[in-house]
Amino acid sequence: MPTPEDAPTALLRQKILASALEIAPVSGWTEETYLAACAENEVSPDDVAYAFPSGAASLILLYFDTLKAEIKDELAALPLDEMRIRDKVTQGVAVWFEALSRHHAASVKALDWSLARPTGPLSMPELLWGVADTIWRGIGDTSDGFTYYSKRTTLSAVLGSTLAAWRGAESNEPAWREFLDRRIENVMSFEKFKAQVKLPEVKLPF
Repeated sequence: MPTPEDAPTALLRQKILASALEIAPVSGWTEETYLAACAENEVSPDDVAYAFPSGAASLILLYFDTLKAEIKDELAALPLDEMRIRDKVTQGVAVWFEALSRHHAASVKALDWSLARPTGPLSMPELLWGVADTIWRGIGDTSDGFTYYSKRTTLSAVLGSTLAAWRGAESNEPAWREFLDRRIENVMSFEKFKAQVKLPEVKLPF
C-alpha cells in the first residue's frame, strides 16, 4: 500500500509524464524530452532522480506501467463472471489500444523506442508479455505451468499483430478493432480444427 509520503511523488511523476506526452510526438522519448518535462513542472532532474533513475527510460516505463494499471482497473469494473473468456480477453486488449490511442503519436514513439531494445523490461517482447500477463491476471487466470505460458504467448502474438494494424490505421478504432476480432476468430477456428482432427491436447486461451 502506498504511504501518505508516496502520494506527492506519484502525483509529480504523473505530471512529468503528462508533460512528456505532449512533447514526445515531436522530440521523441529522449533525454531532452525528459529535461523539458521536468522544467515544465519546475523541478530539476536531480530533484526527481529517485523517481526517474534512468531518465527518459524511466519515463517510458512509467507510461507503459500506467497503461497496464488502466487495464487492471477497467477489467475490475466489468461483470467478468457473466462474460465469455474470449470477450474478457478482447476487452482487455481493446482497453490497451484505446489507451495508446489517446496519445497516438507519443505512443508510436514509445513503441519505436521499445522495438529498438532487443532485451530488457522495455523491449517489445517483454512489453507485450507484460500486457498479456496483466490481461490474464485481470480476468482471474490462475493457471500455471505450460498453460500459463501458452496463454501469454498466444495473447502476445495477438497483441503484436494487432499493434501493426493499429499503427497502420493511425488509431482508427473500427479498423484495428475489426482486425482484432478477426485475429481472435482465427484462434477460435484453430480450436475447432484441433477438436475435429483430434490433435494432441494443447489448450489455447480463447
